[in-house]
Amino acid sequence: MNAVRHTTRVLGAAAAATILVASWGPSRTDADVSAAVPASAAIASPALASAAAVRVPISPPRFVATAGADTPVLATPSNWRTPSSATTRVVLVGDSLALESSQLVAFFTAPKVFVSKFWGGTAPCDWVDVDLEVDPTTVVVISFTGNSLTACMSNGAGGFLEHEALAARYRADVETLVDRARQAGARVVLVGQAQHAASYNDQYKVDAINGMFQEFAASWAHVSFVDAGAAVETPNGEYADRLPCTQFDDDCAADGTTMVRGDGLHFCPIAGVFPCPVHSSGALRFSLAISNAANNPADFD
Repeated sequence: MNAVRHTTRVLGAAAAATILVASWGPSRTDADVSAAVPASAAIASPALASAAAVRVPISPPRFVATAGADTPVLATPSNWRTPSSATTRVVLVGDSLALESSQLVAFFTAPKVFVSKFWGGTAPCDWVDVDLEVDPTTVVVISFTGNSLTACMSNGAGGFLEHEALAARYRADVETLVDRARQAGARVVLVGQAQHAASYNDQYKVDAINGMFQEFAASWAHVSFVDAGAAVETPNGEYADRLPCTQFDDDCAADGTTMVRGDGLHFCPIAGVFPCPVHSSGALRFSLAISNAANNPADFD
């Protein structure tokens, strides 16, 4: 699938004021995440822990998708319910990038109830049989970056799905997740992903996922797309290890940049460590875009 990258524009800037986030209550983000991990996700990931204090803006930048003239229009199922005019809970479904940004998303979307449905290395198929705990007051945020590591992504020959087969499986399973959420009357926000470093040799995954997400959002009411990946890429949509500092980055180097990707995929500047023990500008930028869409989903329809 050839997706048009970066059909988004930054329509607002972060407010100049900042606040200090000292901690996140365990009842919101450090709940028993392991209990929510699907049985099919047969890989190990560290448990959540409270984050260290970081400086964050009050108002995140806004990213809005613009559908192209050739975007397919998909039929809307008749059994989808109308969402409530007010949202009181956010359900985050995803993989390790969702995990990395989860505590900030929980903070930025407070006082909404935050429900965790994420685990490192998982794919959408790991969550299709999990109770999403949704109702018409819910926004379901779906963020997957292309993993094919768990049992449900097996190719039946000792390996895992790749290329067209991976894209087809993701499409079917994300459509199932959207359908379940919308049948319950929940809104859905689909999170655009950032390009991985060239060493991963898997640009097709991100392109396929983002193209699919934009197609779904352009076709279905109350299904939105936010290109959070653009927040950690260069202005022309290319991968970047480092980006110019914002006023919120207290780890700014002498060249005026800060690290936004630690290992070519994840955000923490220290690769392979979770929770991240240092300021993670990448996680902050990614979570700001997600949170703004979760707080204002109608603005992204």
